[in-house]
Amino acid sequence: MTGTNTHYILTEWESETNTNELIVHLYTLPARNVFEQHNENGKACSDLRKLNKSHVIDFFEHLIASWQPIEHWGEYSFINHETRAIDVTISTERTILERLLLRTIENVQPRNEIAAGSRKFTWLKPEKVVQNISIHRVIQCDVNISAAGVISVGFDLNHSFRTSESVSDLMKAGAILKGDRVIDKYNNMHYEFDEVSGDTISDVVPELRQSVIDYFVKERKQAWKVDKLDPKMPVVYVKMYNGQRSAYAPAMLQKELTFESLPPAVVRQTSEVYKQNANLKIATLLEEIQNILRRTDKLQFSKRKLLVEQSGYDVTKIENPILSFGRNVTQPQPKYGLEKGGVAFGQPLAINLLVYPEFFETKLEAITAFNEKLCALSSKWGVPLTILKKSGAYKNKSIDFTNPHQFAILLKELKDTAFKELTLVIATEKIAGMWYDSIKKEFGGSAAVPTQFVTMETLQRADDYILGNILLGLYAKSGIQPWVLSSPLASDCFIGLDVSHEAGRHSAGIVQVVGKDGRVLSSRANTSTEAGEKIRNDTMRQIVYSAVDQYQRHYGEMPQHITFHRDGFCREDLNSLDEVMESLNVDYDMVEVIKKTNRRMALNVDRQGWETKQGVCYVRDNLAYLIATNPHPRVGTAQPIKIIKKKGSLSIEAIIHDIYHLSFMHIGSFLKCRLPITTYYADLSSTFFNRQWLPIDSGEALHFV
Repeated sequence: MTGTNTHYILTEWESETNTNELIVHLYTLPARNVFEQHNENGKACSDLRKLNKSHVIDFFEHLIASWQPIEHWGEYSFINHETRAIDVTISTERTILERLLLRTIENVQPRNEIAAGSRKFTWLKPEKVVQNISIHRVIQCDVNISAAGVISVGFDLNHSFRTSESVSDLMKAGAILKGDRVIDKYNNMHYEFDEVSGDTISDVVPELRQSVIDYFVKERKQAWKVDKLDPKMPVVYVKMYNGQRSAYAPAMLQKELTFESLPPAVVRQTSEVYKQNANLKIATLLEEIQNILRRTDKLQFSKRKLLVEQSGYDVTKIENPILSFGRNVTQPQPKYGLEKGGVAFGQPLAINLLVYPEFFETKLEAITAFNEKLCALSSKWGVPLTILKKSGAYKNKSIDFTNPHQFAILLKELKDTAFKELTLVIATEKIAGMWYDSIKKEFGGSAAVPTQFVTMETLQRADDYILGNILLGLYAKSGIQPWVLSSPLASDCFIGLDVSHEAGRHSAGIVQVVGKDGRVLSSRANTSTEAGEKIRNDTMRQIVYSAVDQYQRHYGEMPQHITFHRDGFCREDLNSLDEVMESLNVDYDMVEVIKKTNRRMALNVDRQGWETKQGVCYVRDNLAYLIATNPHPRVGTAQPIKIIKKKGSLSIEAIIHDIYHLSFMHIGSFLKCRLPITTYYADLSSTFFNRQWLPIDSGEALHFV
């Protein structure tokens, strides 16, 4: 870490171009429906691009910007036009220049090599194809302009998974369905597949008022996209994020796949592509982003600007915390601490087993051996474990345990009559997948009975490490605290805030209140349905009341200071929060913890190659980037988290220290967490709430671990 030949970088490149050097045409649009302004002005901008045969026109709020005068306005009009540099003191003007610069960078890429759009640059040629699934290199990019007029470009390297066959090919095989995710392979536009039309791509379609072929040949001047297509190819319709439909030639689309949906064989054969070590990933990323940026003449970059010291960051290294276990044992590693001292705060534990009935005939010996090893290890850790025998309540039932409807009715009976305690579910991987949602809803959401799943495949190869992780999950779901921090954090109390979005539902979840030793003081997840990303004032007040109440129950006094960790951007009304906290005479800090940063951090010592180091942090004013994990090279490259102090009295250094140490307090696993448990648990709890897997009052159980 020391030495004169250590180079630190952040994949955020400051341009040597100043905003004063960039002259733009700014048009002010007339006021329309304020609630529909974004959609209306977005459509106006799209139409103006078509009318003026230019892609480098963009908008934000009431402004439209371009490098050249916009000559053709069609049905639209403007009320003001200026040709000048933007005013960097106005956030709206900074944002529209950011968007215009990014669109400019996208527009100058070679279209036969790179699909540029939606802040992504995707290579058309796949890096690898396995079982008709292609993996494409993707660089995500964003442009930021500071209030001082400094322009910076942030970037990261990822991969996209999709079928190598087009949607047209998949249609012939019946392998594309309504609702499947599809992607326009030429410009990174993502859609939901809707239906196949009776029209062909040479027929006039209402949405375009012309044929798909004419649209690309005459209007978009992109004949190369359609000149080799069969004119009798049917038109397909896809849905955009706003619900509107768009007509497409299916040969332009590919089915998009998530990593989780990839067949295991594909994962094994392609891991060397998407799980790159730090040196390969950073070297590739730097080379490709330089190629991308040098194609535009609007921005100038110097290699020295990649060094974080050139951008005003201080580099610090945070030491790992020491953890406290039972019998006054302190240790930095949970596994060794538990072996020497056992759990910090234990109690006897009784659990039920819900076993796939067929196993009583075929796998009983393996289950018995597993139970004995689990109980022995738990006893060694200071937690007497009893396994209750309630299989008689279900194993002889004459139902089809793979029939979801019959199984759902059985679960209602079991949770009302027999299964009242923490339950370990044992099944095959396939059966566990079938049972998971039903059990979590009926046992967890309805009856407040925590459950943990273990597959027979895992059970049969369980060593001490696997057994230990299973026990930690069971302990977390029963209120047993295996370890705490040996030194107190800077704040008395922490609250993790998150808003979860799923299937049109939004919910705000607070993590169970965390004390200054990293312990979850209250595992009651206070959740309420929210209208959007912003947590309502009344919800925030209830969160504070609950946190203070739980702190007082535990410590017998009021907290002097509370730190809020907001997962993502803080849009809450802090003036309202000020009034609440001042009335309670409690100081507070509001901190944004952003897990998807579109940045990478790396260091290079004596030109030995790029690497990452856990605990390294870049700090500038009230902003920091932190590497909280350092995965093995075969797993991939560490992702930093972004920390922004929005308000409060603590130093940014104290805030970073607390966040890093709280990332060691994920008590449900030996694996260290990348995020502090405040935001990590808040995210999990609000997601569980949305899926109806979390009871309104979860007691002391961390159902979501």
